[in-house]
Amino acid sequence: MLRRMQKTQRISVGLSISEHEALRQIADAHRVSLAWIGRQAIAEFLVRYEASDSKALLALGEAKGDEE
Repeated sequence: MLRRMQKTQRISVGLSISEHEALRQIADAHRVSLAWIGRQAIAEFLVRYEASDSKALLALGEAKGDEE
């Protein structure tokens, strides 16, 4: 069954050079666009957020795996 594309909104996200390169490599390996990767990541985040009891966001450093 074909799903009709919903009206969309654009966002802009700032990435480091290394983040952009890593995402580009993933996109190229799977023959998808960076936009597709972003939409996938956002969809997965929303599912996890809705399933979470605390509804707390991770600090950016914790989300990126950085140690402080």
